Amino acid sequence: MKTSSALALTLALAGTASANPIVRSSKWKRANLQGLDFEIINLARNLESLELNYWNQGLKNFTDDDFNNAGYQGFRQYLELFRDQEIAHFTVLNEAAGEGFENCTYTFPVTTPYDLLAVGQVVTTVGEGAFIGGIANLTDSPSRQTGGAIIGNEARQNSLLRQYLGLDYFNAVNFDTPLTASQAYSLAAPFLNCPSSNPPIKFHKIPPLMANFTSGSTPHSPGDEISIMWDSSSVYLGEDVHITFLGDVYSIPQPLTQNGDGMGTTTLPQGINGTSILVATNFEGGGPIPDKQNFAIGYVVVA
Repeated sequence: MKTSSALALTLALAGTASANPIVRSSKWKRANLQGLDFEIINLARNLESLELNYWNQGLKNFTDDDFNNAGYQGFRQYLELFRDQEIAHFTVLNEAAGEGFENCTYTFPVTTPYDLLAVGQVVTTVGEGAFIGGIANLTDSPSRQTGGAIIGNEARQNSLLRQYLGLDYFNAVNFDTPLTASQAYSLAAPFLNCPSSNPPIKFHKIPPLMANFTSGSTPHSPGDEISIMWDSSSVYLGEDVHITFLGDVYSIPQPLTQNGDGMGTTTLPQGINGTSILVATNFEGGGPIPDKQNFAIGYVVVA
């Protein structure tokens, strides 16, 4: 797709379906976004483009009957709403970040309506965490204000998805969990393949880890065992590495028992609910984990 028009790009992403009025901002000019401000807004633009394409693929692949037969009666109307909301988010951020963005190739592990909702609640968790974490590092006032306005929308999407999935959709956390830019980018990166001509995402890409509960059932309880897997050919986890659970306002370290090449186990700690981000690290300080001490990253759905 070759176009210099932000509106044309947005309409191409949206497909042929009608959408709500597109939000526009006259506050931002590309020249006013410098350094880290631009890098954060560029990452946000990529994440919102990913979400827009995610919901578009859902609309393309699943009918009302597909959702109804899977037990998600009436969900497709919300899917259309989510798509329209992401058009608005992407448009504002794309106008702020300037020309040069072309649509990426997006690949998602979705073959059923359940997959769409289950992966979607993780995607919105990451999107929300990215904006919460990003706002703390923005110096541009309109950027902070718009990021704050998007957070609430991401949270409502996430709650509705969790409600349809039968997960804890209201009392899961007291505070939503901030992510660093590198953490958010790394969790989204497996879904993204962007043209080399696009402005690059200049954050550290953390290797993935896979985490799955091997005991208990949803909602999970403290002490339930979690299997951890990583690519040992590219990720070395020393004896000083543990698993840090990010959830609510907590950053809780748990021992990692390595029991094979690229394999280990840990257990769910107290104080973690909802969808928790897991980081393999040797960082023992307070505050966000420094980029280079995020050795691998993944997530588990607790409740």
